[in-house]
Amino acid sequence: MGILSWKFRIVLFLGSVVVFLLIARFIRKQRIQVKDGIFWILFSFMLIIFSIFPQIAIWASYLTGVQSPANCVFMLIIFALGCHQFFLSIKVSQLTIKNSELIQDIAIYRTLEGEEKRANGEENS
Repeated sequence: MGILSWKFRIVLFLGSVVVFLLIARFIRKQRIQVKDGIFWILFSFMLIIFSIFPQIAIWASYLTGVQSPANCVFMLIIFALGCHQFFLSIKVSQLTIKNSELIQDIAIYRTLEGEEKRANGEENS
């Protein structure tokens, strides 16, 4: 079993800190909702933990049978981002359905409103 190189650990740590600071800034300026930012904060903390304590990555790679701890970290990152993408896809699908329903409701409302005006003789020609 190898260990994580110090260069990889520094890049991992700096990248994690940058992600954390950006998300904190976006939350403060209300560019992102807190509940969405929580994932990125936890994600950056996970990467910080891996960079400070490489033994965790070594242990995880041993458990999963991955030869390189760096590959194990990459695998965990890809898995976490894949799960996040999946849940975002569900959220987008739900919002698309709601959007279609709202468009249909508005169309029905405007149609009924127009028929009511015509029935009352209020139509402007």
